[in-house]
Amino acid sequence: MDTTIQTEQQQESEDMLSLRDIIDIFVYNWKWFVASVIVCLALGRLYLATKPYIYQRQAVMLVKDDNNMGARRSGGTDALMQLNGVMMGTSVENEVYILQSHLLMKEVARNLKLDINYSYKHHLKTHNLYDAKPFVAEFDSLETSIPFSFRVEIQGQKARIYDVRHGAVKEDIDFDKVVAFGEPVEVPYCGKVTLLANENLLEQFDGEEITLTRLTIEGAANAYGGALSAEPMSKMSTLVRILYADTNVRRAEDILNAVLEAYKSSIIQDKNIIAESTANFINERIELISKDLNDVESQMAQFKQNNNLIDVQGDANIFLQQSNQALQRSIQLESQIGVVQYLLEELRDKAKGNDLIPTLGGLTDAAIQQQIQAYNTLMLERNRLADNTSESSPKFAQVNQNLHQMRNTIIASTEAYLASLRVQLRRANQEEKRINSRISSVPVKEKQAMDIARQQSIKETLYTYLLNKREETALQLAITEANIRIVEQPFGSNAPISPKSKMILLIALVIGVALPFAYFYIRNLLNMSIRGRKDVEALTTIPVLGEIPHRKEGISDAEILVGDQKSDSINEAFRMLRFSLNFIQKDARVIMFTSTAPGEGKTFISRNFAVTLGMTGKKVILVDTDIRKRTQSKLSGTTHREGLTSYLSGNTDNVKSLVFQECPEYNVDMLPAGITPPNPSELLMSDRLELLMEKLKEMYDYVVIDNVPAQVVADAGIVNRVADVTLYVIRQGRIDRRYLPELERLHKENKFNRLCVIINDSKLEQKRYGYGYGRYGYGYGYGYGYGYGYGYGYGYTDSEADKKRKKK
Repeated sequence: MDTTIQTEQQQESEDMLSLRDIIDIFVYNWKWFVASVIVCLALGRLYLATKPYIYQRQAVMLVKDDNNMGARRSGGTDALMQLNGVMMGTSVENEVYILQSHLLMKEVARNLKLDINYSYKHHLKTHNLYDAKPFVAEFDSLETSIPFSFRVEIQGQKARIYDVRHGAVKEDIDFDKVVAFGEPVEVPYCGKVTLLANENLLEQFDGEEITLTRLTIEGAANAYGGALSAEPMSKMSTLVRILYADTNVRRAEDILNAVLEAYKSSIIQDKNIIAESTANFINERIELISKDLNDVESQMAQFKQNNNLIDVQGDANIFLQQSNQALQRSIQLESQIGVVQYLLEELRDKAKGNDLIPTLGGLTDAAIQQQIQAYNTLMLERNRLADNTSESSPKFAQVNQNLHQMRNTIIASTEAYLASLRVQLRRANQEEKRINSRISSVPVKEKQAMDIARQQSIKETLYTYLLNKREETALQLAITEANIRIVEQPFGSNAPISPKSKMILLIALVIGVALPFAYFYIRNLLNMSIRGRKDVEALTTIPVLGEIPHRKEGISDAEILVGDQKSDSINEAFRMLRFSLNFIQKDARVIMFTSTAPGEGKTFISRNFAVTLGMTGKKVILVDTDIRKRTQSKLSGTTHREGLTSYLSGNTDNVKSLVFQECPEYNVDMLPAGITPPNPSELLMSDRLELLMEKLKEMYDYVVIDNVPAQVVADAGIVNRVADVTLYVIRQGRIDRRYLPELERLHKENKFNRLCVIINDSKLEQKRYGYGYGRYGYGYGYGYGYGYGYGYGYGYTDSEADKKRKKK
């Protein structure tokens, strides 16, 4: 269990990339990386060639501190609102929202005729014409309810109108007509269209196809509004930066100027709404007071005429002076009460719930005046919000709730102030009565005249006050200055902000490098086969004796590739294998070859390794213990029917009669498998196998056994008892490396004597992450069957497996 966990941890560690692995990926696959980078950079250039350049312009404005208009509320007003339970946002944030509002952009679209767009395609880019149009189209309608488009081909002093498309589905209209410039033409769904030529540019665009698109005002506002943004310069500042990005510099500047102009106009309009509301209220009151004043004056004239009164009696001067002081106090209080009552009537009138509250300077209570100013400011913001959002929105509902709370607060404050004035008036009247009680000698008629005069004085005071307020309101209407100041006119760099060529090319370069890198890395992760020596060493503790390079196509297992005069990679690999075996197992004389499954090349390696040993002058015999399939015997081309099975079955004791020369040049003989018996495993378990090995060791220096695959049948384990060393052949890219822990278990349990591994078909020219085989080599399973009957094979030879793989 611990060995399995350790092996899994080693496998995870092996899958992690090291710096050397990354370098190998680039070095040994540089052609793929170069090709990928070139393609990605070409695609990046193509992308840049199709995208128009976008330029940015910005303007800066200052929102002035104006309490009357609410552009920026004072701290005292905000504090008062919060005490009344009304949460207010900052003025600059509100103005930023209004600058980006859809309603404002619709006004800009109308003023600049942004609903009509001219464009033409040059090479891969589509260019918008704004200030350099070869012609201007005039329509019989100011606006359109459904968008449409058509193409105009300039043909000298004439134009061809065609490809008319109408509606959101871009329905094609069968219309194609050539008209002269200035000649009206009826275009289907577009109305009457007149093309007015710009003679200065007409020749330049001769032969060009220009697409004219007309949007609805709503569509134009949506299309151009998305490129507009506004933001405060800082949290503590009332400076606002307005940005606009467009493919045309002139259009970006014109849109910014139009936005500022429309914004200023909306502020002036808001001011005029308050002034007009106050003027209407004052005119109504002046008319009422004028009528009351006329009535009082007529009453006074009639009273004096009926009672023959001209002047006040001199004997009551002292009392009259005292009474006059009390009278003046009462007149002042009654005048204030009249103003407050008029204001309460306006406040309690539900029909005027959405109107602005008139601002009257006759109120001596500064708190009520501030509340009215704050209410009017919030009402203006509410009206602006109503134009840009629905009444069901949470923000709109919150504003209405705040207005309702503020109006109730103002009513309560006004009622309390009215009660206070009445208390003061009552005290003044009591004082006046006290004085009047002391002038009992004054005639009753004179007292009546004084009452009429007092009423007349009150009405005159109110009338004079209202006339003054009307003049002030008229002066306010005459002032058309907005509470903003343009700090910076539209400006910006001539360098485009998009597309960013260097950034896009850098991204293309990164993608060009990352794509092949990801491909090779993922391919490595998905490749579960044994990819080379490093996998074996990482997942097992079995010594790797050597690596046999990949053979050229067409070389069969029967060929002997090694020789004294040969120095190619395969010869050197077998010499290294011989040296490693002599170094690790110097006393080993009986060498057994096996593998996991058929087709891994153990037969080829055992034949050539036997010759390699013979090249040192030693006598070597190659024994074919694969008595089921007899692959080695077939490759040798022997016609002997007798062999190993003949000796094991006791048919003969003469070993020399069973042996023939396989490679006389290098003293290599061979003992063939013989006739396939019905009981191969039992025959191999015979004691005569040990006796045979002893005789062979007396006759030869080395005994090389070509055995069956170890994981297919039990013969390999049976024969292994006579072997000094077991050479386990693993073909690169053939066996799933998840089998290696099982091989490690066999090694730990000593199932094979002195187990060593030989890597066959190694792609030495390919590194760990090389393209092709190498670590990315494809794998085969090892579940091939092994026959137990006569004439039934368990798999393929090495060459047959290669042919099978090519067919797939």
